[in-house]
Amino acid sequence: MKKSIFLLMAMLMGGMSLSGCVAAAIGGAYVIGEELNEDDGDFDPLDEVVDG
Repeated sequence: MKKSIFLLMAMLMGGMSLSGCVAAAIGGAYVIGEELNEDDGDFDPLDEVVDG
């Protein structure tokens, strides 16, 4: 019984850490996609943050 609970906890913790990696990859892909579609010749991912 303890072994199955430990296995379940290990699977849940692994899933949570993997979801963080997936979210970071999606965020990075979004920033790169925005910069590619901007067509101003500069790679400035924070221009919307600075300009407002």
